[in-house]
Amino acid sequence: MHLLARHGQRPKTAHAEVHLLRMAQRRCGDVGFVTSASHVTLRRRLEVCGARGVRGEQSRCSRCSRGLCLRAWAWGPGPGTASSGDLALGAVLLAFLGTYVPQVLRLGQGCTWQVDGFRYFANRGRQAFSDATHALAGKYPGYRDDAVFTYFDTFGGETLPDMGSYSRLVQLIDRGVTDVYDHKRGLELRLREFGCSDVFAATYFSSAEALQATSSELDALFFAKLPEQSGGRGIRVLRREDLQREELPTEYIIQRAVQDLELIDHRKFVIRYFFVVHQKCIYLHEVGIVVVHGEKYDRRSVDMGVQAKHDWYDDSSETYLITLQSAEQAPRWRKAIAAKLREALPALGPLLDSSGSDRYALVGGDALIQSNGEAKLIEFNMYPNLFVDQEVVDKQVYTILLKDVMELLLLGERSAGFVWTIDGDRRDGTAKTAKTIPKDETPEIGNLFPHETRFHFGNKYGYRYGLRLTWRIMGLSKLGYKYLNWGYK
Repeated sequence: MHLLARHGQRPKTAHAEVHLLRMAQRRCGDVGFVTSASHVTLRRRLEVCGARGVRGEQSRCSRCSRGLCLRAWAWGPGPGTASSGDLALGAVLLAFLGTYVPQVLRLGQGCTWQVDGFRYFANRGRQAFSDATHALAGKYPGYRDDAVFTYFDTFGGETLPDMGSYSRLVQLIDRGVTDVYDHKRGLELRLREFGCSDVFAATYFSSAEALQATSSELDALFFAKLPEQSGGRGIRVLRREDLQREELPTEYIIQRAVQDLELIDHRKFVIRYFFVVHQKCIYLHEVGIVVVHGEKYDRRSVDMGVQAKHDWYDDSSETYLITLQSAEQAPRWRKAIAAKLREALPALGPLLDSSGSDRYALVGGDALIQSNGEAKLIEFNMYPNLFVDQEVVDKQVYTILLKDVMELLLLGERSAGFVWTIDGDRRDGTAKTAKTIPKDETPEIGNLFPHETRFHFGNKYGYRYGLRLTWRIMGLSKLGYKYLNWGYK
């Protein structure tokens, strides 16, 4: 009867209706899905009639004008009336369609990607951002906000595509502000303007200037660099006599080599650290990468393998990577770097002033640790690489970093990963502008048996990898390192 009523078909007589209902009851019992109002009404009235011993109430049927018409009882209010079950099912269906269909069809999202309640867009490090957003969604499963987080590099005239509808749009600080810090010559000019040159390795604009500044240091070495190049491209290692012999092209800058260095395994190392500029503050993160050179260090050597070659991706190279947070000395190194960033605050003024609740910069810096424990900054990378094409490093560094950055920008929550915060409003250097979370100063159980994870990669395209794990047992450091080499293809 339910199906007949739905299609507008009815039995010819009321007795036929009653017969059909009773036949269904004999075959199926009282178990079934009854959502038709007419079906429910008929069953109830038949039960009442059976209890009273009468055929029905003395009412008139609008169809046949007969008094004892079962048709009026059977069909009740008519087949078009919905029951509470129909309404509940419809409400659930509408809620499902309203929630998931817009996500599937990307209605109102523009070019953004969405993971649960988090929307984002990036044109660099997309896999790292995807992993970070999934991790963030797992931490905040009930997050619902119409904000869009973006990491979009406008280099080459690129413009941010349509982001759809949103309540907040979180973006990088414009290149008009950041480019000067990405340019080695421009950065040095800014440092000189604010008297912060000592924060970075000494930089000169000509051979004559470099020779005059080091006239009493005959064993001084220099790096000749192109101002806009990064990743070690175009670098030359020179002695004083090399500068006396040839005049470099005017586009080069000359950076004094930091020669008295703290070493790892008698090798030079460079720290890639990360900090976020947000609401006039600098947030230094605990994760980073330490690049350990393949050749043993000689302070007078001009060999690129000793001084500047970062060929960790080459299967034949001895250069390897260590995650910064896994190194025993990482808290001390980060403290030294934070001190230099604090000294550089005056020169970073325009960058800090351009930041806000919806504007930020994610900076990757390079630093050396001197033999006296102080840091020497080398350069800033305002658009750093966010992957090294190796899963372990990407997961332990970039995924963690980007998750914490998005959490800070979108939710205003500072995670434990930001171990130093430097207040940019205090640029005179007299007040304490850096503070640390106890985890960077208080030993943990893990620090009692510190370990380092070393990554030795395959050829430059990443088809083959080797993973070198180093365990350093406390109290046995003088015996050196023991290595356990794992290789896989």
